[in-house]
Amino acid sequence: MITFFDKKGKLNICEDSLTATVFDGLKYLPSQMFWRILRHSLYHNHLPEYSLCGEMVSISFWEKWSAEGENIDNVNFVEPDIFIRFKYIDVIIEAKRYNEKQQKIHQMNKEIAAYYNEFPNEGKPLYFIQCGGLLDKKDIKNYTYKDKTCFICKTDWTKLLDTIVTEKNRLNANNSSEAAQIRIFEDIIKGMELHQYYRKSWLSKLKPAGLNYISLKNTLLYARTESKY
Repeated sequence: MITFFDKKGKLNICEDSLTATVFDGLKYLPSQMFWRILRHSLYHNHLPEYSLCGEMVSISFWEKWSAEGENIDNVNFVEPDIFIRFKYIDVIIEAKRYNEKQQKIHQMNKEIAAYYNEFPNEGKPLYFIQCGGLLDKKDIKNYTYKDKTCFICKTDWTKLLDTIVTEKNRLNANNSSEAAQIRIFEDIIKGMELHQYYRKSWLSKLKPAGLNYISLKNTLLYARTESKY
C-alpha cells in the first residue's frame, strides 16, 4: 500500500487510508512490541501491562455489528474502525482523520453496546481507544454498559507517530538485527507523511551551527568583494 501511494499517488488520502496505513503495518510486529507502542502512545496510562493482555489473536477493520439493543438507534449496523482481540482483553479503536474535534460520544456508546451484542458472554475486559479527533486531552470516566465497564483511552496521530519513531530509534540505537521491523516502521512513517503527519525535530536536540568570527568575517568580506562587480 505504501509503495502504491508513494509511486502512483492516485489513491484517495482519507481517514480509512490513514487507519489502514498505520495499523496494517503495526499488526506485523511482535504482539509485545505492538502493545508497547499502543500503550505508550496514550495520553493516560489506562492499558494494562502486556502480561495481562497476552498475544494478539486477531485484528479486523470496519466490521459490521448488530445494531439491536440499548443505546443504539437509527442505524442498520455499527462499524468500529478497528477491533483487536488479544488473549485476555478486547480493544476497539475509533479513528478520526484529524487530531481535533471529531470524536462523538454517542458513536462511542453505540460501538460499545454493539460489542456486547456480538459478544454477550465473552467476559473479557474491553478497552475503547479514541485515536485522533479528540475533543480534548483530559481523562474521562470509563463507560458503564449495564453491569459492564469499558475502559476509555485517548491518543492521536501525532502522539502515535512520536511513539513509533521512538521505537524505531530504540532498535537503531541497540544495533538491532531486526531489519524487517525497522522496514515496517519506515513504511508506516512514510505513510503518515503522505497523510500530512511528520516527524518533529525539537529545538533542544538540534546541534548548534558551527559559525565563528573568522568564517563570518570571511563571508562578509567575500560578499562586499562580489558586490563591486
